[in-house]
Amino acid sequence: MLRMVGTPLIVLAIVLILAAGADGQNVPLEERILHPVGPPTRPILLKPSISKEAIGGFPALPIVSWITFASFMGRVEEANLSLAAQRYNVPIAQAQLRAASVFPDPTIQGGYDGDASGSGQVTTYSVSVAEEFLLGGKIRYRKDAARAALLASSATLSDYLRNLREQAAEAFIDGLTDALKLQRKEASLERAHQLVALNVERLRKGEASEDSLLRARIVELEDHSNLADSESDLYQSLGELALFMGVSDRGGLIAPKGDLEGVAETFSLAQLVERAVTSRSDVVAAEYTLQSARAGYQLAKAARIPDVTITGAYSHLTRVTNPIDPSPAWESAGVSFSLPITISALNGGAVQAAYYQELQAEKNLRAAKLQAESDVRKAYQHYVLAVEEVQLFASEMLNDSDRIYKSRLFKLEKGQVTLLEVLDAHQALDQLYMDYYNSLSGRAKALVELEQAAGIWDIDF
Repeated sequence: MLRMVGTPLIVLAIVLILAAGADGQNVPLEERILHPVGPPTRPILLKPSISKEAIGGFPALPIVSWITFASFMGRVEEANLSLAAQRYNVPIAQAQLRAASVFPDPTIQGGYDGDASGSGQVTTYSVSVAEEFLLGGKIRYRKDAARAALLASSATLSDYLRNLREQAAEAFIDGLTDALKLQRKEASLERAHQLVALNVERLRKGEASEDSLLRARIVELEDHSNLADSESDLYQSLGELALFMGVSDRGGLIAPKGDLEGVAETFSLAQLVERAVTSRSDVVAAEYTLQSARAGYQLAKAARIPDVTITGAYSHLTRVTNPIDPSPAWESAGVSFSLPITISALNGGAVQAAYYQELQAEKNLRAAKLQAESDVRKAYQHYVLAVEEVQLFASEMLNDSDRIYKSRLFKLEKGQVTLLEVLDAHQALDQLYMDYYNSLSGRAKALVELEQAAGIWDIDF
């Protein structure tokens, strides 16, 4: 809604112009100066410019505190809800590694075989214990795959944090930039107030026309609209900061505190590329994924080897009291083993799938390294150009622009320049500072992008 303030304000200005032109035929000049629109309500000199009270306040949440970049990033790493959810992947992988060490459970079996006829036949009590032994190194390869998956999960978490840092840092930079722009818009509106007051005074003295006053008022209205837009942009940025820190903005907002005008960093492209292709978190995750795929391939081949089951049995047989064929009580013990006939091993589908998964992981690793190198080279070039762009805005240029505007405003009081020349200087000064702030923001974001691409992080604003 804040962005739509400008349209009714411009319409109001047009109505002022038309009303002034229509009433100008019958109302004396002195009366039109004091009461430019409608019946007399208040002298214009008492309200030489449109105030915030006339426009109305802007709905916004209060800023309750300020935070530095280092503290902000610390809170993001501690309290960001998305990052907290991703962290659970590591203990999940740790639990899966422990589960990979589990051996098959032994099987115990007991039995009773009695004489139901009552003819004095033998009664048998039996018990057996069976254990399956995995052959071919299945448990070892299973643990290797789970261990590599754990390391890959940890690296993936680091990569998630790497990307989250970039997003959070850019949101912090947007907050700083929007705060600078808001301050500049407030200064611009103050200049517009002064310009309206000056034209009111010049109109009283007969040195300016009513058209000049109305033009100054239109510029003032536009500056009010721009101020509303800037305030809206700032509070939207602050809302993003609250989201990254995992806090609610109902009790107020936390604003960034920092400096975007610091000295530019210098980097060695070769060192950045070397670091990225060897230790960037997504490259490390791809390496561990390849290790897991290799272990999975070995496990698939080991699965074709049959597992042996060894059974130990014990039986007690009671004595036979049948008069035809009596026998004493006796006991027996024995060991047996079983080995399945693995006809299913003739189907090599599982092994082929694991083999191609290993090849796929190798290609993914090469692609990750190539992507890392490409990211660093593009980010480095972007950063170099962003630094050069900021250097175009020397401090002397900004100071000279301020002096030019003040000079033209002074000359307007003396009648040596026209109002249009002053308005041109007013708008050019605002645009110059907006471009400068955008360049500072672009350089800071390019720095974040470069360090994120290289897998390093030592930024502070």
